[in-house]
Amino acid sequence: MITIKKSKTKQKNVSSNTKRTVLKVLKYLLITGLTLTIIGTLVGASLFAFYVSSAPKLSESKLKSTNSSLIYDSSGNLIADLGSEKRESVTSDSIPLNLVNAITSIEDKRFFKHRGVDVYRILGAAWNNLTSSSTQGGSTLDQQLIKLAYFSTNESDQTLKRKSQEVWLALQMENKYTKEEILTFYINKVYMGNGNYGMLTAAKSYYGKDLKDLSFAQLALLAGIPQAPSQYDPYINPDAAKARRDIVLKEMYKDGNITDKEYKAAVATPVSDGLQALTKSSS
Repeated sequence: MITIKKSKTKQKNVSSNTKRTVLKVLKYLLITGLTLTIIGTLVGASLFAFYVSSAPKLSESKLKSTNSSLIYDSSGNLIADLGSEKRESVTSDSIPLNLVNAITSIEDKRFFKHRGVDVYRILGAAWNNLTSSSTQGGSTLDQQLIKLAYFSTNESDQTLKRKSQEVWLALQMENKYTKEEILTFYINKVYMGNGNYGMLTAAKSYYGKDLKDLSFAQLALLAGIPQAPSQYDPYINPDAAKARRDIVLKEMYKDGNITDKEYKAAVATPVSDGLQALTKSSS
C-alpha cells in the first residue's frame, strides 16, 4: 500500500511539472507574439509616415477636370473640340441615382459607409486572392480617384510607397469633401474610351443623350467601362462589353437597386441598343 501511494505522488509531481512547462512555453510564445506585433506595428507606422511625408499636396484642381473648349454651329451641332481631352463635366445635382447605384454596386459597395479606406474590402480581397485563381483589388472609389488624379495606373507602378500615399490622400479627401463631391470628381475624371473623358462625355458620344436619359442597360455599360476602357469598348469588343455590363446589372440586382423585372429586361437588351456611330470633331 505504501509503494502505491509513492507511485501516485510521483505521477502527480510529473503531471504538475508538465503543466508548468506547457504554461511557461505558452507564456513565452504569447509574449514573443505580442512583442513582434508591436515591433511590426511601429515599423509599419514609421514606414508609412516616411512615405507620406513626400506625398503630393491634395488639390481640388487635380481632382477636378478641366472641360474642353467646344464650338457649335448655329443649329447647335458640335463642330470643333479645342481641348486636349474630350471632356464635358456633370454637376452633382445632374447625376442620376441609377448611375450612382451602378457605380457603387460594381466598384465600391461600401462607398457611403467608409472614410476613404475600407478595411473589410481589403481583407475580402486578400482572402479572395488567396483562395481563388482570380485577383481582386481592395481599392475604394476614393483611392481610384486619387490614382487617376495623381499617379500612374500601370500595375508596375503600384509600389508600397505609392499605395501609402494613395491611402493618405484618400483619407484627407474624405475629411475635406462630401461623398457627393468625391463621386462627382470620379464620374468626371474617368477615361471612357474612344477619347472620351468623363461619363457625361461618353453618354453624349455613344448615345447622343444626357446621363439622366439613359436606360439601366446603358448606365450599367458606362459604369463598367472604366476598369478597362479598351477591353470593354462596345464598338470594338461588344461581347466583352455586354458581359461586363451584365455583371454590373447583376450586382445592382443583388444590392436591391433594380427589380427582377428591370434586371431581366436590361440583360436581354442588345449591347448595341442606342449606340450611335462615332464621329470625330474637327481639329
